[in-house]
Amino acid sequence: MGRSGQNFVTKYGKSGFKTLGFLKNIANNPISNIIDIIKGDIGRELSYKGKTRRNAFLQILIVTLAFIMLIRVYPVRAYEKHTNSRQKAFEMSELANLDGDLFGCNDKKLQTVYFSSGHLYSIKMYVECALGSEAESAQSILFRLYNDEFSCIYEEEYPCESIAGDGYIEVLPNMDVALDTAYYYELIVPEENTAQIFVPVAPRDALGQTENSTLYIDGIINDEVCLIADFDYSRQLSAVEVLGIWFLIIAAAVVLYVLIMYAAIFCDKRLGVSVKKCLKYAVSAIIVILAVILFVPMVVLNKFGGDWMDRLFFTIALVIGVFWLMGALWGTYFSPKGKFLKTSIPHIWRSYIQTVSFALLFYALCQYVNADRELYHMTNTRWMLIFMAIALLMMYNEKQLLNKLSYVWLGLSAICSFAYCGSIDADEKELLVAKLTCGVVMAWGLLLINILLRFRIGKFWKGIKQLKAWQLIYGALWIAFATFMFVYRFEKTWVFTAVLPFMALLFINMTERARRWLLNNFANGILLSFAFVTAFSLIHRPHHYWRLYRYGGIFHTVACTGMYLAVVLCAALSKLYARFKDNTGMSIRYKLIQCRGELFMLSVVIDFIVLTISRTAFLTAAVTVILTVLLDAAVYHKKLMTVLRETGTFVILSIGCFPLVFTAVRTIPAVVNDPVRYDIELQDNDVMICKDDPIDSAKYITVRHFFEMLFLRFSDTTGDTAGIKVVGASELLAYTGEYFKNLGIIYVDNDDSDEAEEKYDVSNGRFEIFKAYFEELSLRGHPKMGPTDESGNPYGHAHNSYLQIAYNFGIIAGIIFLAICAFSLLRAVGVMYEYGRVSAVYLMPFALITTFGFMSLTEWASHPCIPAGFCFFMMQPLLIRR
Repeated sequence: MGRSGQNFVTKYGKSGFKTLGFLKNIANNPISNIIDIIKGDIGRELSYKGKTRRNAFLQILIVTLAFIMLIRVYPVRAYEKHTNSRQKAFEMSELANLDGDLFGCNDKKLQTVYFSSGHLYSIKMYVECALGSEAESAQSILFRLYNDEFSCIYEEEYPCESIAGDGYIEVLPNMDVALDTAYYYELIVPEENTAQIFVPVAPRDALGQTENSTLYIDGIINDEVCLIADFDYSRQLSAVEVLGIWFLIIAAAVVLYVLIMYAAIFCDKRLGVSVKKCLKYAVSAIIVILAVILFVPMVVLNKFGGDWMDRLFFTIALVIGVFWLMGALWGTYFSPKGKFLKTSIPHIWRSYIQTVSFALLFYALCQYVNADRELYHMTNTRWMLIFMAIALLMMYNEKQLLNKLSYVWLGLSAICSFAYCGSIDADEKELLVAKLTCGVVMAWGLLLINILLRFRIGKFWKGIKQLKAWQLIYGALWIAFATFMFVYRFEKTWVFTAVLPFMALLFINMTERARRWLLNNFANGILLSFAFVTAFSLIHRPHHYWRLYRYGGIFHTVACTGMYLAVVLCAALSKLYARFKDNTGMSIRYKLIQCRGELFMLSVVIDFIVLTISRTAFLTAAVTVILTVLLDAAVYHKKLMTVLRETGTFVILSIGCFPLVFTAVRTIPAVVNDPVRYDIELQDNDVMICKDDPIDSAKYITVRHFFEMLFLRFSDTTGDTAGIKVVGASELLAYTGEYFKNLGIIYVDNDDSDEAEEKYDVSNGRFEIFKAYFEELSLRGHPKMGPTDESGNPYGHAHNSYLQIAYNFGIIAGIIFLAICAFSLLRAVGVMYEYGRVSAVYLMPFALITTFGFMSLTEWASHPCIPAGFCFFMMQPLLIRR
């Protein structure tokens, strides 16, 4: 053996034998030895200097994945027991040799079927389709399932393009069926379908299954052959099966954790800087190769359609995407050593849980705003309260939370919840509301117990006596306002939600550091919810060309989108300036490298606001950014050139990122091909993007059309750019090609007539609404949300929070609310001057109050289940207390 071989054995041989002994020891006594490992080597590694954050991240990642898997088994029940009844004699590759003829609109094959299990999940039916033209790929056939009375109980339209690629259709009835009862299924080919459809049949004896029975071919009975189909049955898992799968998931998580931690220890000890740098080079090469691969179909082959402007945007998007990915990969290499606070793993866990709770809370608020039914209002309100209670519970450490009363309450509330929900004999919707109500009681009961355990009456009265004059005035205003809301609430239940939950923050002992920690996690939660919303939108919400050229994302109205994005902008701006503050003394280049994540998030938020083409959102965002930048400059005594340089950086990066955001919104939903349309949205398939539309469909937005709409929106002289009217003979608001030639587009001449001047209304009709509300104001308020218009139809809301509050609860309540808003803004400035030198995250109360105040001029935002309204109420106890 050579010297190199001897060195290898000397260096790695002993460790190899140790590894074999380690594995043998685990095999002999697995459970106790794994616990010893976690307490021993991994326990020492957890406390290893500089690795706390990394190790906490690994813990959080594994536990989160395990938790998601656990709840998918139960109670989400995404995993069920499936039983497949498959054809035994034929494979898909042999279908070409089966008997059968071309199947057209005049042919009928009605298959009798007897299901062998009580819940039918899916039916896979083998069909062949030959497409002769591009038009035929957009055509479809219809699958129908009938009961024994020949009533259609399920139908699904299936695209010919999918059939041509797969060789089968797979429908998902997912319904209960009766045993020993005849059902029937068939395929129906529409008359306009010109594709060649081939439905094979096979001898019944050769298939080896009992479902298929008599086949009616054009009304003639045939017991010798049947259609070829597979049946998938499912059932809910039993309690024993659920527990068994849970045990396997937990065991797999423990093993994975041990392996990952040992891999991390090995990398720390064995892999040098040069190896890690080589890995970064490899990842960088992969990123560049992927960008080149995407460049070919997107730009060279022009798969997504459009003209040269779209290709240019796609090219810039790929370059910008590579730039940001390289920054994330190499940023730490070029930046100076960062300073990390010494944080324990339990503290990191609490931050994580609080951040995720706030994120899910805001996601529930988005769903509340988007709800078109009272059921969704009730469920999302309860979800909001549950996540808020969990977030506030994280203000206590683990030693405080783990007490006897908490255990007793959790056990008692769990028993009562099972008994209460078990006694409800109602449909699933009412049962869901009952379960969520029990969850609210359990979470808030636990929070109140922990508040009361640390409440001291003597300390409370001492704090009352030490209140400042401004605190007394602030508190008196809120008490008066809450009194008016309760007295004149009529049937409104959200009044309690707007006041009571936020009072808990007044009784939670909170130092300045704890408040800063809460604000930081609150901002992180908002940004994480934005990631959830963006992910859903990129998968399911395409950007339309025609009626919905203003991008609404997850929401069904652009106004809701603008209100939510304005709140996200406040969080992103606060986080960025907090990082700027942490890197004081660095050059602007190093600041940009250190704050690259916050800069990217801010740029993306601003670009999504641009996509809305909402004047209200633009103005709100502009006012918020300007005032926040000025307050930051005043507190930190920044020079004018520093302010201009920082602001210019925001603008340049936002402009640079816009092609990336636009390209993602344009291409990803088209590739995923699963658009989600809400019931309250336009349901016109001729102009709305539907499933299986080609990725280069004329229904998708283009770069040229978007900028035409953007400029026309702000040069509009009619006050109506909703997508129907056009200004001037040459300024076309909508596409006028062959695709939309029958849509009945209305052209409006750009003349100077009196009628045109009367139609001009920069407020889009809000002035008329304001007038109607103002004339109906009274001292006692009103039970409804608004008066009626000239046609007798009630207004949905006033498009103005101040008018809406005065209308609902009386003029005096409206005046007090105005005073509270003014006091909140002044106090937010005071908090920034008082604590801003510690952290710039204290900009967030000011930004949120400013956004809410300006937004409330044109929108109804003063509601605890509207994101901006929730932030306004959330900031109040933090501003009142010291």
